[in-house]
Amino acid sequence: MSHRVTGIKLDSQADHNSMASGEDISTYFTGAHEVQECLEGQGEIDLHTHLANCKKNPGHKNFVPLNQLSLAHFPSGYHDNDVYDLTKAIADLTVRIAVKLTSTDRPEFVPGTKDPYPCYDTRGQNSLSTGTGTVWEVTKYTEGMKGYTYRTCPCPECDHSDTPSKVWWRVDMVTATHVVFDESEARQSSCRLWFDDDKSPVVKIYGWKVVASKADIDGCVLWCATHDVDVADKLEQMTRRFDDLCGKVIDKYLSRRDVDKVTIIVSHPHGCSKQVSVGHWVDRQEVGLGTRYTYTTCTCPGSSGAWVYRLGGGRSLHPHSGVNSLGLNYSGEWMDEYL
Repeated sequence: MSHRVTGIKLDSQADHNSMASGEDISTYFTGAHEVQECLEGQGEIDLHTHLANCKKNPGHKNFVPLNQLSLAHFPSGYHDNDVYDLTKAIADLTVRIAVKLTSTDRPEFVPGTKDPYPCYDTRGQNSLSTGTGTVWEVTKYTEGMKGYTYRTCPCPECDHSDTPSKVWWRVDMVTATHVVFDESEARQSSCRLWFDDDKSPVVKIYGWKVVASKADIDGCVLWCATHDVDVADKLEQMTRRFDDLCGKVIDKYLSRRDVDKVTIIVSHPHGCSKQVSVGHWVDRQEVGLGTRYTYTTCTCPGSSGAWVYRLGGGRSLHPHSGVNSLGLNYSGEWMDEYL
């Protein structure tokens, strides 16, 4: 199945109605997932090989490296410093997730379909896979506080230390279930922060617990831990900055959110440095208590789990899931009940 979405243009309601009438809408939200899988024994150096050999978007011309982003990359009518600053704020909270172990409990098929579930063939192996996630919340833990279940920091460093830190921070990440499936994978996962270009210093925090992971909606909340004060302070400042900018953009563009349907994705294609893509959403489906979207905004393997941000849409975080048989990208559900 082709993954390429370049050239798809479904701007009018007539286009949308025509597409929907010929295809069961439920098929919009199934297809190839976009976690970047590596063969057993391959390391991060091989991710650049996947980047160079990409079949979905050869040359990656529809991605914008974060350090090259400008107002000109946004649609007409959105050449606005607040939109630019908000995109940069989303990028600050975007992480590259690497998982070094595949759970033995991964299913053979996506629930309710005959689509193969990602990484099923590498169950139990020390195989590297990468995706994208978003920092959602930072919570400080100190000895004696209410709810202080873990008496010391559960990060790998403290886990092997005779003097583990008693002051630490829990960092909540939102991603796709097929990126981090369960707790066995969470404990073998790392989140690289601020991987903006190839010269970025390596700063990582480590997963230790999955508090919500639902394969049917493809949404996951991963808890990471750090006792690094500087990292925690920086992330807290970044979440506050995002909240401020998000409020400004909602005030400006809420009335146009479902008209122009602009969507922005910041992700780590092929597990490499951060890229920005801008497009528009095509269809929205109510699913249970949540919603899912299809969109033209460019993605690649490694983009799974990235936030599909609808400009003017606030903090409803739909993680990128995959690409369907029509060549449209599709999201998982927003997991409001877990956040």
